[in-house]
Amino acid sequence: MNEQNTAKMADVTATAAIAASAAKKSYGKARHRWSKEVSIVEFHLDNFDSTATIIWRKRNEMVIEQGAKLRRVAPLNNDGSLGFDGRWGAMLRQEHADAIKDFTTTADIVLKSVNEAGLFLYFGRANGWLQFFDSDGKSINDWTVVE
Repeated sequence: MNEQNTAKMADVTATAAIAASAAKKSYGKARHRWSKEVSIVEFHLDNFDSTATIIWRKRNEMVIEQGAKLRRVAPLNNDGSLGFDGRWGAMLRQEHADAIKDFTTTADIVLKSVNEAGLFLYFGRANGWLQFFDSDGKSINDWTVVE
């Protein structure tokens, strides 16, 4: 009897531990929500050989202010090929070529999302939600993530 009780208690403890870890685990990517409050915040990037000031002006309008410095060369995949990020970033830059001179923007650039801004500025090898910060060091993710 004692062994059976011990085995049952172990099963209950294991089940409770699994349920507790499942409750903490997130199974989807983060959701973000634009708000008027965030529309007046200037976010800055100073990473990946790129600097910029970004304003999330409307739900689907990210403004990269004039004077942003763009990363010059897209990083390559392990096999030496240009990856999706590099190709997409190059396409965005080509669409806005009239506002870029010597890897510096000469006019404000309007893109549709944080991810597009990351692709445009530094070829998106890192999550833009975690790369753009306000003057207090709070990321755009911190401002907009929906819990």
